[in-house]
Amino acid sequence: MRPMDRYAAALRHTLRASLALGTELSDAQWHAPTECPLWTVGDIYAHLVGGELWSVEGFPTPTGPFQTWVDYPVLARRGRPRHEVLAELAALVDKREVQLSALPDPQTPATYPWGEPTTFDQLLATRVLDCWVHEQDIRRAVGLPGNLGSPAARVTRDQFLGLLPRIVARRAGAPPGTTVRWTVLGDLAVDVAVAVDDSRRGRLVPPAEAGPATTHVTLGWESYARLSAGRGERADHPAWVTGDSELAQRILAGLAVTP
Repeated sequence: MRPMDRYAAALRHTLRASLALGTELSDAQWHAPTECPLWTVGDIYAHLVGGELWSVEGFPTPTGPFQTWVDYPVLARRGRPRHEVLAELAALVDKREVQLSALPDPQTPATYPWGEPTTFDQLLATRVLDCWVHEQDIRRAVGLPGNLGSPAARVTRDQFLGLLPRIVARRAGAPPGTTVRWTVLGDLAVDVAVAVDDSRRGRLVPPAEAGPATTHVTLGWESYARLSAGRGERADHPAWVTGDSELAQRILAGLAVTP
């Protein structure tokens, strides 16, 4: 299976899961606050509508500031009945199912909504990340956990790990010769190392090939996902560190990769 086919399947899964979850919510849960500043559960569903509408329209490059683009579908649907927002999302997901059954070449040029050029397969992977993170926002807000090991969770984890070398080498400023072992426990276990070379570039390597670790960080999968998505404060997420504690804390403080 091509990575792009895996992304398409994961996107279907998380969107359908969010729709099914929406039908179970009470009015109080629909209006519950989430970890997204100023957004309720209903606002997140409106955001999902906006993202899928943009996708159905062929990912046109937004005009104006990125945050305005993000906020518009939420503000336009705020106050609408729950069933209307869910029905709109369901109709869009049906249309997306058709689109996802006939995918273009993975390297087809595309543009992220914040204006950065990319390829279609990477844009699709980013849509999976966004939709899964928001599925989890909803679940935490209403106390209905689930899908921490789903196909979309796996795609999201892989994207977070792909960015980890840059976080270690650039954001955290790990010097050449540094090795950071990164262990994640829970639904999606991970055990990797980031080695920083003489050009101050990091790369993922198996721990057995990395040699002694400068620092070793261990944390749970949900904490890793939440910190990478900018959810909660560092103090909200326990992590176990051996070795260079200051470097470990800089890495943990710099994990957020969502715009």
